[in-house]
Amino acid sequence: MLSTGTLRAFQHRNFRLFTAGQLVSLIGTWAQRLAVGWLAWDLSHSAFLVGAVSFAGLFPGVLAGPFAGSVADSMNRFRLLKITQVAFLVQASILAALTMSGYVTVPLLLVLETALAVITAFDIPARQAFVIEMVGKPDLANAIAINSTTVNIARMVGPAIAGIIIVTVDIGEAFLFNAVTYIAVLMSLAAMRIQPRILERRTQPMVSHVLEGLRYAWRERGIRTYLLLFFIMALFGMPYGTLMPVVAETRFGMGAAGLSWLVAGSGLGATIGALFLAARKDTAGLTRRLFFAAVLFGASLIVFALISNFYLAVLFIPVCGFGMMMQMAGNNILLQTNVEEAQRGRIMSLLSMSFQLAMPIGSLWMGTVAEHFGVMTPFLIGGALCLVAVSILGYLSWREKGEMRPAG
Repeated sequence: MLSTGTLRAFQHRNFRLFTAGQLVSLIGTWAQRLAVGWLAWDLSHSAFLVGAVSFAGLFPGVLAGPFAGSVADSMNRFRLLKITQVAFLVQASILAALTMSGYVTVPLLLVLETALAVITAFDIPARQAFVIEMVGKPDLANAIAINSTTVNIARMVGPAIAGIIIVTVDIGEAFLFNAVTYIAVLMSLAAMRIQPRILERRTQPMVSHVLEGLRYAWRERGIRTYLLLFFIMALFGMPYGTLMPVVAETRFGMGAAGLSWLVAGSGLGATIGALFLAARKDTAGLTRRLFFAAVLFGASLIVFALISNFYLAVLFIPVCGFGMMMQMAGNNILLQTNVEEAQRGRIMSLLSMSFQLAMPIGSLWMGTVAEHFGVMTPFLIGGALCLVAVSILGYLSWREKGEMRPAG
């Protein structure tokens, strides 16, 4: 799977620096994500409130998303990235201080997660649209796949570190660990040498700029299809990770240590999926594989719901991660390699908004169903809905025929 071509984006110095800083930072991010879920469960012992905390960490970004995409297309993305990383550092530091001092409550956690969602709304389109400025279009697809690999290495390592910190020290120290890791990404950004992107002077008001991006996304059939597929997966399937603290505790009785194993297993499968995409030379046939991955993801959720043995669950959950990442990263690659440069930030913000809208709604419905009908029931329902929705969308896409062709 690994070859020289698989890692070709690393020939760019700025991308090497960026990836190194992001890896350290994302390990901290995933450590905090696991710790937030565990803290919400520890404070409330309510599957619904665990879902509500996840909702707060995502949904507010939907409101900021359209404007964040416009800013990413109108502002120096490198400068915007520095601002968002400092904001992440401040948020993690406050959460660590409140938790370690014993003053954290569910309402405060909701407020801090809301702040995180708004910061993320500006960070994601800027970060994703910035990749092409580091590597150029020929290596863009490979760089996106490597980024996805980096995220999933962090998904494996971060939760494991968080589990160790929570078991040996306490939850607050996991948040402090995340705050410290942002120093690495700020140092990597400071070491980069970026040729400033030539910005077109925006003459229309921001609202008009936002609406222009929405019209473009709707007009381009391929972009519309990929965004809808991503939204379906984020609504019916991806929120399964939100329930992992409850699954680890109530289904398997394994606590924080079991949670870290389950999250790391999912991250392993996702990493394999990202490397599979990185090894591809082009995007030919990727649309078909995108739909296949979505079907695999839905089916794997159903199978996981039927597993009652913890060790078998750890061995199987990488399949869920593989299917999820193949369609997530595949969507990103197809969108970024086909979008017009002037629209890149706004389209990436729509992708981010799809995630930030569907995931919290999914987390809420999954949390509610788990509260009343058992923790594994949402996996059965979500997997089935993924299969039905993807079958319908796949049929409609097949009727229209064809795949996107690269823009420009």
